[in-house]
Amino acid sequence: MKREGRLVVASPETEDGRLCVDIFRNAEGAYAWDEWRREPEDPSGWQATGRAGADTFDTQQAARDDAFNSVEWLSRRRG
Repeated sequence: MKREGRLVVASPETEDGRLCVDIFRNAEGAYAWDEWRREPEDPSGWQATGRAGADTFDTQQAARDDAFNSVEWLSRRRG
């Protein structure tokens, strides 16, 4: 997963802090998202889950909407 040139603009997490979704702007100026996990006993920090949006978007809101529609724990937060 290429992380160079990205700027994370939002990173909602689960309440327990084990999962998050980074919504970011890439080097080309498009927005996208990917999911990360961490285990408290693992000192290596955040690891990619492999779940990511299939598309890039022109706006942060469009990437956010796609993430909330695609990631189950995020969609539950919408109520």
